[in-house]
Amino acid sequence: MKVNFSIKNTFALSALTAALLLAGCASTPKQAAPAESVDASATAESNEPDLVAQLRERMAAGTLQRQEKTEDRQPSEATADSSKSPTVVGDAAKHQAAAAVGADYAKALGLMSAGKDDEALLILKSIAGKVPQFSGPLVNEGLIYLRQQKYADAEKVLQSAIQVNAKNPFAFNLLGVALREQGKFTEAKSAYQSALAIDPNYAKAHFNMGVLADLYMQDLPLALSHYQRYQALQGKPDPVVANWITDLQKRTGTYVPPAPPPAPLPPAEETVEEVPAEATAPAADAAAGAAPATDAAATATPAAAAEKEAVAPVEAAAAPAPAKKPAKGKKKS
Repeated sequence: MKVNFSIKNTFALSALTAALLLAGCASTPKQAAPAESVDASATAESNEPDLVAQLRERMAAGTLQRQEKTEDRQPSEATADSSKSPTVVGDAAKHQAAAAVGADYAKALGLMSAGKDDEALLILKSIAGKVPQFSGPLVNEGLIYLRQQKYADAEKVLQSAIQVNAKNPFAFNLLGVALREQGKFTEAKSAYQSALAIDPNYAKAHFNMGVLADLYMQDLPLALSHYQRYQALQGKPDPVVANWITDLQKRTGTYVPPAPPPAPLPPAEETVEEVPAEATAPAADAAAGAAPATDAAATATPAAAAEKEAVAPVEAAAAPAPAKKPAKGKKKS
């Protein structure tokens, strides 16, 4: 069943540049000159669906088995798509022709940014008539028709852009949107595949393929693979798409719960080696007895010296006086 929804805010348009204008060569393009790749990424992002609108569509379709959450009411972090955008290759030999219509093209882009699509469309048609070798004006015509929900007109002009430059991935991507809105799901899938064949890292083409497979073709494995690829190409993962991926993983039986964090380790116990009490007592006693012995030995020498000094005079005083011999020549009376 086709789900209708307004794409008034689906395409957020910023200033498009000469990248698409100069990318109009048919058949085999030459290597792009620097002027041909100016701001190509801004061009790519401005032409892509808004993730919030896609989420609301997905919720309305009843394919997301959960209650509406805050991310349905808040802009997605990846709405601006932080992935690297494709580079459209053109023919450097056409610089002179591009310069002749550059001012008109810039005016048309300014009118588109201001929401004056009808005025911009007239100028773009005039430019396409003057320089039919460029695909850029045709791609922007298709973008205006998509914003006006004129999907058949968008399909026609985008097919013309592809005939001019079959290497323009943006033309194929927007063609896929136009075909999807007309219920031509198989053709839309082919258009997205063509965009991805030109640039396998075209994130928004992966996203649109995921939406097509998820909501319109009920090919859940295909949708899952393209949502995952889109997410992998983002500089910062988008939480909205992350929820879609988890939902599809659960519905396809491929969900693997994240491993729980490891339990904290218990604090390490300190181990102290215990020595038996009876083994330590004698050693302690010996140490205790050794200290006085050491002190006595230290004071023994001064005491002994003092005692000798005191005894020596006594012994000298106690010694008997030697007997006097009688003088010679005197008689004993």
